[in-house]
Amino acid sequence: MVATRALVAFGRNDIRGTYRDPLLIMIVVAPVIWTTGVALLTPRFTSMLADRNGFDLVPYYPLILTAFLLLTSIIIVGGLAAFLVLDEVDAGTLTALQVTPVPLSALFIYRAATVMVVTTVYVIATMSFSGILEPGLVPALIPIGLLSGLSAVVSLLLIVALAGNKIQGLAALRALGMLIAGLPCLPWFIDSGWNLAFGVLPPYWAAKAFWVASDHGTWWPYLLAGVVYNVAVALPLFRRFVAKNT
Repeated sequence: MVATRALVAFGRNDIRGTYRDPLLIMIVVAPVIWTTGVALLTPRFTSMLADRNGFDLVPYYPLILTAFLLLTSIIIVGGLAAFLVLDEVDAGTLTALQVTPVPLSALFIYRAATVMVVTTVYVIATMSFSGILEPGLVPALIPIGLLSGLSAVVSLLLIVALAGNKIQGLAALRALGMLIAGLPCLPWFIDSGWNLAFGVLPPYWAAKAFWVASDHGTWWPYLLAGVVYNVAVALPLFRRFVAKNT
């Protein structure tokens, strides 16, 4: 009961903070910008490349969706959640929590659940309204979105493990940005089993599952492997987070 009231209080505080913190406002505005850009510009570039160079961009639509919507959702949501946690560190919230009946794990579970839900909604909504998603893929986006949310939680944990405040967090976000939102796109161009080497990057598995689903292949093994791997990475990072703040 105490934990439930605490979670409600955490949520109420986040909602109030959304109106004051520009970073939290961006979490609402950014997906609209990404989706509008992809929906408006991709068809124009497709026509331009076809007319001028005879190049068909349509087969690369899954890659475009991955780079601009799926992976971006992971790094943005995970990064902003990390800033919220670092704010709580700076404000002494985590220290104060130690003298209450609410364990630190309850706050993190709330943060992780919020990150997973928001990331999943972003992945489904942005891709669905992009105008270039292949019909029939929306059901597959639900589990793939949840896996993306799990990768966003890993991103959150990586940032708070590397940073002690928001300034360091911003530097960590920049350093991790390419690893999370850039490198997982490279396996698209590797047509062999070697692309699995990129599986050391947590977001790779969500991207790979989406590509295989777009190609009407069997994508669920990549989903399961991604869940196992992301959880395996998250657990030691979570233990480090708890040890660092207790």
